[in-house]
Amino acid sequence: MNVDAFHFFLDEQLELLEKAREVEVKLSNEDIAQANPKVLCARGLALLNLCISRYYTGLGGKSVVELSPDSSLVSGGMPAHGLKTGDIVKIQEQLSTSTKKSQKKEAQDGGLTGVVIRSASQKLAVALDMDKSHISMDTTKRLWVVKVANDAPFKRMMQTIRDLKAAKPEDLPSIIKVSFGLTGYLPPMEPEHQLDFFDVNLNEIQKEAVSFALGAKDLALIHGPPGTGKTQTLIEIIRQLVARDLKVLVCGPSNISVDNIADKLGPFRIPMIRIGHPARLLPSVVSNSLDVAIKHSGGGMLVNDIRREMDEKLNTSKKTRNGAERRKLWEDIRDLRKECKVRERRCTEDIVRTSKVVLSTLHGAGGRDTVRQNFDVVIIDEAGQALEAQSLIPLVRGPSKCVLAGDHLQLPPTIPRTDGASKLRKLELSLFERLIKLHGPSIKRTLSVQYRMHEMIMKYPSVGLYDSLLLADASVRSHLLSDLPNITKTDDTQEPLVFWDTHPQGGFGEDETGADESKSNAMEAALCRYHLRNLLEAGVQPKDVAVITPYNAQVAVLSELVKSDFPNEFPEIEIGSVDGFQGREKEAILLSLVRSNDKKEVGFLADERRLNVAMTRPRRHLCVIGDSQTVAHGSTFLKGWMDFLEENADLRYPDTLMLQRPSAYLVFYI
Repeated sequence: MNVDAFHFFLDEQLELLEKAREVEVKLSNEDIAQANPKVLCARGLALLNLCISRYYTGLGGKSVVELSPDSSLVSGGMPAHGLKTGDIVKIQEQLSTSTKKSQKKEAQDGGLTGVVIRSASQKLAVALDMDKSHISMDTTKRLWVVKVANDAPFKRMMQTIRDLKAAKPEDLPSIIKVSFGLTGYLPPMEPEHQLDFFDVNLNEIQKEAVSFALGAKDLALIHGPPGTGKTQTLIEIIRQLVARDLKVLVCGPSNISVDNIADKLGPFRIPMIRIGHPARLLPSVVSNSLDVAIKHSGGGMLVNDIRREMDEKLNTSKKTRNGAERRKLWEDIRDLRKECKVRERRCTEDIVRTSKVVLSTLHGAGGRDTVRQNFDVVIIDEAGQALEAQSLIPLVRGPSKCVLAGDHLQLPPTIPRTDGASKLRKLELSLFERLIKLHGPSIKRTLSVQYRMHEMIMKYPSVGLYDSLLLADASVRSHLLSDLPNITKTDDTQEPLVFWDTHPQGGFGEDETGADESKSNAMEAALCRYHLRNLLEAGVQPKDVAVITPYNAQVAVLSELVKSDFPNEFPEIEIGSVDGFQGREKEAILLSLVRSNDKKEVGFLADERRLNVAMTRPRRHLCVIGDSQTVAHGSTFLKGWMDFLEENADLRYPDTLMLQRPSAYLVFYI
C-alpha cells in the first residue's frame, strides 16, 4: 500500500465508521421514540415508575442519582429488568398517556444520560455524564429509565483515523507503517541466549511464541485457537517485559477480555492499574482499579474531603427555598467540582506513571488517563474481535512494539446489523487479519496444543479450519463426562460427540419469529430438553452444561421450554447464543442448529467462524441437533462437517411421536 492508497483507506474508514455510528444511534433512538415504554420494559430495556431516592457526588465530582420504585405503584422492589452495571441509560420524566406530542418530544430531547454504576433489588444508581444542577429533587416526580446506544467509541475511533490522516507520512509511527505496508516487516532475530521462563508449565510451542514476541522489532502476532493457552502465553510475555523494566499497555475490545488478563496477573504482585468504570469491571479486579487506587492515595483522601463538602452543600441546597442562596450554593459546588477534577487528574497521572502495567479497553486507551503517558509495548488481546480502527487507538502515540493475540477464525468484530448496512461488512476485517494477509505466516506464531476438548470434539475444527495443526494434550485427549465424580456411565456420558439428525423424520421445520426474521425450531428445542434431562439424571451438574444456538429466537424458545420443564430447579443451566459464548467453555454443550427447510437455506449458519465458536466450547461432550440435509447444502465447510458427524459421532434419529412423552425412551441407534 502506498501513501495515496493509505489515505484512501482512511477516508473509507471514516465514512464507514460514521455510517455505523448513525445506524447504532438510529436504532436506539427508534426504540425509544417508537416503542411503547411498557414494550421496552418487557424487552428488559427500560424501567418505569421510578423516583429519586438519593442524589450525591461520586468519583470525579460526578453527580450520582439513585432511583427507586414509586412505593405507591410498585411493591417488592425493582421489577425484573435487563439493565446492568456499565449500561448507558437515559433518565426522563414519565409522562401520562394524555400528554401532548410536542411535550413528549421535548421530554425525549431532554433527559439525563449516564452510566449505571449499581443495579440492586431496591435501587438503580446512575452516574450522570455532566453537571445537571437543575435536577429536581422532588421525590414525588415519576421518572423512567431506558438503555441507549453509546456512540463514544465510534467518535474516538473516528478521531484516531483523522489524526493518522493529518500526520505527515514520515511522522507516522513505525508500527502503523508496517501495518499498512508503507514499510516492510522485519522478522525477529534469533535470541543470543536461552530465555529463563517464569512459568515452568509452558509447553515448547508457547515458549517459542514468547521468545518470538520478545524478539520482534515492532509487530508480533500470537494466533491462539480455542483452548491453546493464549492467555497463559500473554501473561508470560507481560512478566518478561516488566522484568526488562519496560512499561506495558494491555488492551482488548471488551472489558471482559481485559479483566481476564488483569485477574491472571494479580497473583504476581506486578505494579499495575486497571483503567475503567468500576461498574464495568469484574469484582475480582476492582481492587486493582484506578478508582480504588485514587481512593487510597494521599491525594485521594483530600479529594474525598472535597466530595464530602460538595455533598453537604447539595443537602443544604435541597432545603433552601431562597433562589439567590441556592444559586450561590451551586456556584460553590461547581468550583469544588473543578478542584476535585484537577486533584483527581494529578492522582491519576501519578498512579498511571508509577504502574508498570496499565490495562484498559481499546476505547479507553484513547482517554485522558493514558493519553499523557508513554508506553514501550502495547499488547492487544482478542485482536481478531476488534474493529481495525479500535486497534489503532493505542498505536497512534508510537509505542516501539505491539503484540496482537487472537484468532481470526472465530467471530469477527461486531458491527451494527440493519437493512442497507451490508457495506459495513468491510469493517469486519480486523488489524490482526490484515497483518496476516499482508505479511504472511512469518509475522505470527500459532499455538497448537489445546487443553480443552476431547480429541473427537477437536478433530473437525482442526481439519476444517486449522490445517490439521491442533493436537489434544494427553490430559484432555480422551476425557469424558463419565470420568467426572458421581456421574453414571450411560450412552450419553460415555460419548464425546452425539449427533441427533432430524432429517429422516423430514426435518423438524423452522419457524420465523419477529421483525428481525430470527429463526426458531420448537421440536429441536424439545429434543434439547430431552437430552439435557438425560445428562442431569446421569449426575452431570447443571453448572457444567450449556445449551447454545446461533439464533436469538431459538434462545427464547429454549429458555421457555427448559424453564417449564425444570421450574426453579436448575437456575445454573445456561442458555444463550453462540455469539455470546465466545471465550467460554463448559463440560457439556448442546447445540441446536435450527435451520430445516425445503429450500435448504441456512442463512448466517454458513459463517464458519460462528460454527467454529459453537463446536469448540465443550470439554467432554458435544451434542449437535440439526437437519443434516438442510445444513449440508449451506457450504463446503458445513457439508464436510455433516459428513464428519455421520462417520464419527454417535448418530441418533429421534422419534417425533415420542417427544411429547419425555419419560419415554426416545432414540433409535445406528
